[in-house]
Amino acid sequence: MKNYRLYDVPMRDRDLVFVDTETTGLFLDKELLEIGAVRADAKTLELVSTVDIKIKPSRLELADQESLRVVNFNEEEWEKEGVSLAEGMQKFLDFAQEGILVGHNLAFDWMHIQNGMEACGLEPTYFYKGLDIFSMAWLKFKETNHLEKISLKEMAGYFGVEIKQHHRAIDDALATYHIFRELIKI
Repeated sequence: MKNYRLYDVPMRDRDLVFVDTETTGLFLDKELLEIGAVRADAKTLELVSTVDIKIKPSRLELADQESLRVVNFNEEEWEKEGVSLAEGMQKFLDFAQEGILVGHNLAFDWMHIQNGMEACGLEPTYFYKGLDIFSMAWLKFKETNHLEKISLKEMAGYFGVEIKQHHRAIDDALATYHIFRELIKI
């Protein structure tokens, strides 16, 4: 039995949970390193809370070295601040409860989160549908030359959104939140 209320909470009452993950590589056999999430109020879209979860990798020797460089992986930092995959996934599920996940290229993050949950025997607590700001931007800008790649960094520059440290999950989740707010104004 699922531990979330799939249909009991109306869509208009579900907070949005902006999420970003960092991993040890681009493919699904790679591990989660970090989950950043920002919860926004369903009605006002005001920021409610944030969570930044570092997950200790268990197979670091299989990591893609370029991916570790891109995310500024520091073994000492992760050893000090990181948690087990099970603890990290539970913390994320508690944070995302009954929310709607929103991301930039949400499928990537969703699949890695799903893999993490399955590895720990956990089930989602968030709604089974989500929003992708890449798709939203593609629809808004496909007929213009404003955005070439529709990357998070490119969209942040276009909308004047600061990314404190690109490819850190919490900073990219915050940028996704601010870009979403700009996109819905168009």
